[in-house]
Amino acid sequence: MARHGIFQYIRLKFLATFFRFMISWRGNTALLKDLAISDNPRRKLVQIPSRDAGRFIKAWLYSPPDPTTPQTKKPLLVNWHGSGFIFPSLGKDVVFCSKVARETGALVLDADYSKGPEVPFPGAVHDVEDTLKWVASQPEQFDLSRIAVSGFSAGGNLALVAASSLRKQLSPLEIPLVISVYPPTDIAADAEAKTVPNPIKPIPAHVATIFNDCYVPEIALRTDPRVSPIFTDPKLFPPTVAIFTCEGDTLAPEGIALGQKLDDGQRKVININLKGVHHGFDHGCDPGTNEWEQREYYQKISIDTIKEVFGL
Repeated sequence: MARHGIFQYIRLKFLATFFRFMISWRGNTALLKDLAISDNPRRKLVQIPSRDAGRFIKAWLYSPPDPTTPQTKKPLLVNWHGSGFIFPSLGKDVVFCSKVARETGALVLDADYSKGPEVPFPGAVHDVEDTLKWVASQPEQFDLSRIAVSGFSAGGNLALVAASSLRKQLSPLEIPLVISVYPPTDIAADAEAKTVPNPIKPIPAHVATIFNDCYVPEIALRTDPRVSPIFTDPKLFPPTVAIFTCEGDTLAPEGIALGQKLDDGQRKVININLKGVHHGFDHGCDPGTNEWEQREYYQKISIDTIKEVFGL
């Protein structure tokens, strides 16, 4: 596992704690707004065993609103939230998760993962792998022939890793679909060099650098495909890949570049740059705004794609 030097860790721990404190009020406000419009989703908290003795991975399991339907195995979408690899944000994707469950009839598992600097790479990737191996151990609950993955920001990075570098070791899961929303795909690139023509509320380069240092302190590891999916062999990716980026987000070019790399005639690739929005725009949206419309747009495409892949 990547390790921080003691003085580097103390500095990053202080900064991460400060950022977590500063973001907590805004994040809670957005979550309350999203919970209010998510139609009281049917969800329960589950505890997934990890490879670490005595430690469990928390997850919300969303169910479609069909209590009268006979209990049959359902397809499953596994989702990972955004976090900058440092923020404890489990549950923030409630609108997406509840909407997918409601409109597709599939189950949605919104899973947590370890954060830096306390647990650097590959801690989060190990949690992703452990979550999917747990899913594979539940054939009585999930239709293992129809398992897809999704994620937002850092979680979008992890979803891409799950659907590529980890796929070979997840049998009997095949993961035919990955949906990744505004992901960082090239953590090896200098944050200062990441630009877009019309930035909107961009992540400051010095803040992005701190996020990267918290997650992967060893520079040499940042070209590992499990860190930066842009370096992954395209052959490892599933038959359907959907990547949504944001016009005002400095991470957009690398997400678009990955989509273009994968659009080699070997799979269906959805590579959409959402106009007039910024990174993380889709939490706490107000009706009538462009942010609301762009959220509705990518969610509809995502749901339609899930239905197509799952045969729903």
